[in-house]
Amino acid sequence: LLAMALLVFLLIPLSAQLTVGGFIDLNIAGLSVKPAGSDEDYSSYLGFGLGGIVTYPLSNGLALQGELVLLQKGGKVTEFDETLTLKILYIEIPLFLRYNIAVSESYLPYVILGPNLGFRASAKVVFPDGSSSEANDEFAGIDLGLGLGGGVEVPYGKLIFFGETRYVFGLNDINMESGESTVKNRGLQILLGAKVPIN
Repeated sequence: LLAMALLVFLLIPLSAQLTVGGFIDLNIAGLSVKPAGSDEDYSSYLGFGLGGIVTYPLSNGLALQGELVLLQKGGKVTEFDETLTLKILYIEIPLFLRYNIAVSESYLPYVILGPNLGFRASAKVVFPDGSSSEANDEFAGIDLGLGLGGGVEVPYGKLIFFGETRYVFGLNDINMESGESTVKNRGLQILLGAKVPIN
């Protein structure tokens, strides 16, 4: 991360114009569990998020995209015909290297790749009857991931609207139960938002 940050600062032109904005995030969240129990079945659930975004152009179509996001992760586990939902709320700081694909003045496609650092804010298990139990001690406080995806920006007046899809792979084991399976976050995210240029 430090090496990437140093590279970014070397590439930033002093005259570059940044854009700032906000977005909503729909996360089809799931868990990768290895080895999974023979009587357990894991599936995804729909989490939600809100975030702020800053995009800073570099050179040759490259840009730096940084975010601050409050995002729900987790998943569902079914065992003996009972389905529990694991809901983990994170404060996340994604940092993406972005490449803009200049094809038209009316829209701008792009692709992104970079690390995602998350700090657990809360964790709970939701039971079928709607009741829940706090589960902070069961999950690690930090979640490191790698995200990749793409999107498109559409300028309209002084605003820049954007839609983006990304997939984030969890890299570290978030399971704090000793002797148990390795658990990693996974998530397919759909973002919709708007930005404004800062002169």
